[in-house]
Amino acid sequence: MEIKIEHLSYTYNPGTPFEKKALDDISLTIGKGEFIGLVGHTGSGKSTLVQHLNGLLMPTQGSVLVDGEDIAGEGYSLRQLRFRVGVVFQYPEYQLFESDVLKDVSFGPKNQGLSDEEVLARAREAMRSVGLDESYETRSPFELSGGQKRRAAIAGILAMNPQMLVLDEPTAGMDPKGREEVLDLLRQINRERNITIVLVSHSMEDVANYADRVIVIVDGKIRWDDSPSVVFTRIEELEQTGLRAPQVSYLLKDLQDKGWDLDRSAVSIDAAAQEILKALSVPGQQTGGAVEESGKDR
Repeated sequence: MEIKIEHLSYTYNPGTPFEKKALDDISLTIGKGEFIGLVGHTGSGKSTLVQHLNGLLMPTQGSVLVDGEDIAGEGYSLRQLRFRVGVVFQYPEYQLFESDVLKDVSFGPKNQGLSDEEVLARAREAMRSVGLDESYETRSPFELSGGQKRRAAIAGILAMNPQMLVLDEPTAGMDPKGREEVLDLLRQINRERNITIVLVSHSMEDVANYADRVIVIVDGKIRWDDSPSVVFTRIEELEQTGLRAPQVSYLLKDLQDKGWDLDRSAVSIDAAAQEILKALSVPGQQTGGAVEESGKDR
């Protein structure tokens, strides 16, 4: 599945005193199996953009093409598109409403017109894929922990066999352990099922550690669209837009400024750790308190 956005602009409340242009001439292509991190300030246009991916919003100008078809075209089935592009909104547990988890996860495939047997099979497969075994089937979704609720909400989308999963701040309000569990789950879904992931996040660390491609939106325009290793080395430019790079980017820059021979494109925690260990193994490399000092005030 490929989504191609061409010269997309979107204006809220056009022709009124409250008119606001949220997106301005956006063009990009999202290919099958990508894991994309979409970042930007509150009000930058991130959420507006992702709502165009399954037709929840339609362009004021420009077009959204799915496998070459314009979703605004006559006869195009937005209903079918929404089965293919699943959206998990911020605080997805608010999307849970049935009396037990199995019924909730079954809601989407049931609306696809599948047989009861197929609905049940899909729901159970989706629950297992997010780590919810049979003991959760009869439990009320409102009795689950925060992380389990997120898993149940994601399972409800997966049960419809989407080709793309769009998540708007899916780890908001979660503790570090819960956030890591959800993000690990998304990476597993991406790799094992080849489902495209579009992750909207304020956390540069999360995007650096999980995404393969980063799109930065500033004031309704795409400022950067590249790999994390390229985007997050632009520390000064990011700060000029009011954004910050991941913590490890600052650490590597500080160590490099102190004379360490480091590759600053190592922006994930694991890659940065390996880069530092490699540098420490070099005879004559500066050590001492450099690492501790470089991490201060970050």
